[in-house]
Amino acid sequence: MAGRRRADSRAQRGQALVEFVIIVPVLLLFVMLTVDVGRAYFEAVDAAGAARAGVRMGIISDTSDIGDSVRNEPNTGIPDTVAAWGNVVGPGQSRGVCTTAAAVCGDPNGCVNASFTGTQIACFAIRTCTLSPGPELGNCLPAGYGGWGFRPVDGSGHALQVLVVIKFTAVTPALSQIAGAASGGVIYLKQTAFGEELYF
Repeated sequence: MAGRRRADSRAQRGQALVEFVIIVPVLLLFVMLTVDVGRAYFEAVDAAGAARAGVRMGIISDTSDIGDSVRNEPNTGIPDTVAAWGNVVGPGQSRGVCTTAAAVCGDPNGCVNASFTGTQIACFAIRTCTLSPGPELGNCLPAGYGGWGFRPVDGSGHALQVLVVIKFTAVTPALSQIAGAASGGVIYLKQTAFGEELYF
């Protein structure tokens, strides 16, 4: 009888060990995936804040620096450096300063995936749109969007769109597979903001 109890006890310990070995990798993967998704959410919040800051600055006046506001807003996640923002839209760069309507500012391609080079992890672009007419200016007309890189010359009947894109690299193999193996686990997080009452 005692020998049988010992055998049952060993069998239960062996079963528990097998269950542990099967469950632990799944739990670790789930925890890592949760952390990765949390990191992506944090970066998306940073991008949304940066887009809103750019629009806020664009609403103030036609000579306020939208680029500086965009880069300074996400001070916790994205540093205000050329390495992070790139040679086109980084601090001190010709398209990184957005103070006049005549100069091209922001990425003129609209921050497409090909806009990211080297260590660049962030990009911003601005453009105008023509608002629908009426006593209350409404939505942007479908054919009313201007080209990327230009802010409104004056505030009458125009809106300003600021787009911020963050290049997020997944660490977890599962999220990399969800993002797509061909992309190398890179997800482009896009956030945009509109300002309709310009220069008031």
